Amino acid sequence: MNELLERLEGRLREGDTSQVATLVLAALVVTLATVWPTPGSGSNESWYPFAQARSVVLALMALGYGASAAAEAPRRAVATGLMVVLFTLLVLPLEVAAHAASYPATPLWWSLVSVPVAALGYLVLGVLVGRVVRAVRLGAFLPLLIPAAVVGLLALDLRLGWTVLNPLTSAVAVSPLHLLVMGALGVVGVGVASVAWKRDRGGEA
Repeated sequence: MNELLERLEGRLREGDTSQVATLVLAALVVTLATVWPTPGSGSNESWYPFAQARSVVLALMALGYGASAAAEAPRRAVATGLMVVLFTLLVLPLEVAAHAASYPATPLWWSLVSVPVAALGYLVLGVLVGRVVRAVRLGAFLPLLIPAAVVGLLALDLRLGWTVLNPLTSAVAVSPLHLLVMGALGVVGVGVASVAWKRDRGGEA
């Protein structure tokens, strides 16, 4: 456990960590400020666009870091995954504030549960994307393929008429199937990561 925390601390100290965290929080704060109604303009519905923006941003982040973790040493990849989960928890105060002001039909517990679970699911999907892309030697195109993957998940859900993988509808509507699938992906990912961590006794230099 001590080594895990040390590696997480080291990962958090790296330059890309603070940059991505700042960009994510800034994007969500700007989104919330943009959709927040002015006094006297009517009811506050800011949570709906904020929740969808939050979901897409976190999905992109988790897929991107998952794809990069596919090429990392196992123990560094685990630290990267924990960092992503930590990032998702940082946005929850904004989520709670927007929800409290909007009184949406979607219960708050859905966001509090689905946000970290979805992050784990997208992280695992990102690892799969990263492995496939590198296997076919298209790693240079990952910055384009990650947004394309989000669009593909959205299109698949819309075509099949369900809410499982796309971040837009799952952000504002309770979907047990979404939670089940993302949770299953997360459990598989945690299991594989645990095995890889134990086997990588030498760790990373």
